[in-house]
Amino acid sequence: MSEQATEAAFPATGSASGQLFSDLNAGFAFFLDCVVNLFVLSGILIGAFGMPGEVVFGKIIPGAIVGIVAGNALFIWQAKRTSKATGNPALTSIPLGIDLPTIFGMCFFIVGPAYVSNVEAMGSLPAAEHAWQIGMAAAFWMAIIKFVLSFFGRAMQTQMPQMALVGAMAGIATVWLGAEALLGVFALPEVSLVSMMIMAFALIAGHRLPLSMPGAVIAIVVGTLLYYVLAFAGVGNGYVVREAPELIPAIPTFTVAGISAMSGEITNSLGIVFPFALLIAASAVNIVAGARIVGDHFDPRQVVQIDATATFISAIFGGIVQTTPYFGHTTYKRMGARTGYAIGAVSMIAIGGLGGVIAFASQMIPEGVLKPILVVVASDILRLAFAGGDARHAPALLFAMVPGILNYAFSKVSDLYGRIGEAVQQTLGTDWQNSYLLLGAMSRGYILTSLIWGAMLVWIIDRSMKRAAFAAIAAATFTLFGVIHSVLPSSGMYLPWAMPAMDGFASVLPYRLAAGYLITAIMLFLFSLDREKPRA
Repeated sequence: MSEQATEAAFPATGSASGQLFSDLNAGFAFFLDCVVNLFVLSGILIGAFGMPGEVVFGKIIPGAIVGIVAGNALFIWQAKRTSKATGNPALTSIPLGIDLPTIFGMCFFIVGPAYVSNVEAMGSLPAAEHAWQIGMAAAFWMAIIKFVLSFFGRAMQTQMPQMALVGAMAGIATVWLGAEALLGVFALPEVSLVSMMIMAFALIAGHRLPLSMPGAVIAIVVGTLLYYVLAFAGVGNGYVVREAPELIPAIPTFTVAGISAMSGEITNSLGIVFPFALLIAASAVNIVAGARIVGDHFDPRQVVQIDATATFISAIFGGIVQTTPYFGHTTYKRMGARTGYAIGAVSMIAIGGLGGVIAFASQMIPEGVLKPILVVVASDILRLAFAGGDARHAPALLFAMVPGILNYAFSKVSDLYGRIGEAVQQTLGTDWQNSYLLLGAMSRGYILTSLIWGAMLVWIIDRSMKRAAFAAIAAATFTLFGVIHSVLPSSGMYLPWAMPAMDGFASVLPYRLAAGYLITAIMLFLFSLDREKPRA
């Protein structure tokens, strides 16, 4: 992508009249991005499972904050070092936070069940600390897996088509950042749409606000003030005056309890842990590919290794969720940020989180007011997807995006299915149940599926049929082991010769999907025998 094309696709935001304003605007947006996920983590553990706040806010959240601070410090160091080596003073450091899909996976499949299954026998606090140790062990395993996978990062970046890498990002952006966030915006439309439009004007369109005010800051402040005006006016319909919680400082705890637990109960859940670690390693390579399109060149191996190190540091201080490089890099780059935005954001996270302010804010700032920042990030990822790459490869974007859409659709259907009574579930026909199982299988391991599907179509377009055939063989192998298309609700892996006991359609689905991929591989190999040259 040429420099002129990049500038056209990513115009600098008018609100940045100098580096300080650029970093302030991007830093506040990044801060909100991180804080929203911390809110989600604490909300699920306390709201859905009833874990005591002293463990969640006193141990788990501080550990996550240490990982965020350490990881961003390493990425800032990397950006400064790379800038000096390349002579590019405008490098934007890669942002790092905790991973949202891993939050759901850890809470609902590992930490939450471990707490619930032991709370009656152990009591609330001992059961929570037991579940916390299992969560730390899972995070240590993820760090190790990502470090090993980092040695394949450079090969993945150079060998995988750009459209496949960016397309996988676009799928996540469309649903988990875009659709999900917009749904949250319209839950409180009177105030959230105000915040959304301010960010659309200042951050998405790049127009200048009066006095060069930072759009992200103004959007949150205006939205929050308007929320409380309506709440105090007694409007109702979701507008309530929230009781201010007590500010309680939270100091991170250095502990090796998670390392000691790595050979314990968590080994039964490694089939869940591995796909999440693989997901983030692949995502990190995608982010490096996106950064390269907008002019920032980073070593993918080093990026994955920094992320693995941050996850390890987080776990040794009490964190249970792996860290991840954030897709917001291109957004912050367009805002004109360099490294100061990350320094400001992590400083606010560290001071606010360890001082108890994040726990306070999680209960005081309406969630709908924070959601628009995710829409901003999604918009820039889609801008990146449509602006970069060979136009002939554009159909591959669809193939790369669909697995993310299926994953989002399944999460919504699954949530609804779990809420209806068992009697109603039994009235659903076999065809519906089979479709539900298929949707679930197609949604699991979706990032790796996106990469395979997108790459396969690019190689077909370019008549690299043998490469496409090997991609289909890889998909068949991953399917048999449950790395992608797992039929287990936990997304766990299995051995093809020792499948978990399942009935009906679920018992044959892995073999049928693998057979389909193998037939595809044979067809592609036969197509490779045709020596016709690719079209110009």
